[in-house]
Amino acid sequence: MSANVSAKGIKAATSVVIDGGTITINSADDAINSGGSLAINDGILIISSADDGLHADAALGVNGGQISIAKSYEGIESNSVIVINGGSIYIVSSDDGVNIAGAGGGAGMGGWIGGGGMGGVSTSGSYYLYINAGYMVINAAGDGIDVCGSIVVTGGEILVNGPTENMNGALDCDGSFQVTGGFLVAAGSSGMAEAPGTTSTQCSVLVKLKSTFQARTLFRVQARDGTDVLTFVPTKNYQSVAFSSSALKKGTTYDIYYGGTCTGTLHDGLYQGGTYTGGTKYSSFTITSVVTNVTTTTGGGGGVQR
Repeated sequence: MSANVSAKGIKAATSVVIDGGTITINSADDAINSGGSLAINDGILIISSADDGLHADAALGVNGGQISIAKSYEGIESNSVIVINGGSIYIVSSDDGVNIAGAGGGAGMGGWIGGGGMGGVSTSGSYYLYINAGYMVINAAGDGIDVCGSIVVTGGEILVNGPTENMNGALDCDGSFQVTGGFLVAAGSSGMAEAPGTTSTQCSVLVKLKSTFQARTLFRVQARDGTDVLTFVPTKNYQSVAFSSSALKKGTTYDIYYGGTCTGTLHDGLYQGGTYTGGTKYSSFTITSVVTNVTTTTGGGGGVQR
């Protein structure tokens, strides 16, 4: 075999920009790899990789398109900065779903990444994940989102399933974790479970359950008047749920239920509308600050298999 043969699907030394088309890749190494920047502006990407689905040494941006990573070691990885400004992203990973490794490479990018830009954010000298819009579903055996730096969420919809082992977390952030908008739910193990930080302006709650609930056990948060705030069915066993939404309001009391059924429309584990019945009340909490931690020693047991 020639020494010049690559196991990567698409690679470039400095920049990759994808503006459209349909691309299917089944690779033994990274599906798409850039030694500098990588920008997905539009198109349909169908990816199966034995290593990373998308990788950039410096900055990686998704501004639109449909990305399906059905198999990967790490789904989307950058050494420095990732910016999600739009698009639909599905990730299955045997390690981290989204990873910023903190290995450098951001200097000199000048804030540019593809046609959609960085949303006014400089990429130089820092490790950041920015999620401004878009839709992302992660199924990870390692950390769902792992950032060796800071996370900023201003919009979008993010659903995370996994991990099940306590050595990893659904959300893993070494720096600040700020949420000012959007919708985030992350169900996984409890050993390293994290919630957004206190610099956030949108309220969040981190629920640590007393025992592991089985996959497909419905998890629900509702206001005292029965108004649905979250009805979610994780695809993996879980012992913690981190949740942030504009529906969570200071001064309001919420009830947590598990099990039961919902007649609403189910999409990627999230129910919309319908009637909820047959569940078991687990606990209650009142939001008095931007971050609420719920840890109980009483309440439901190992969940209900649906």
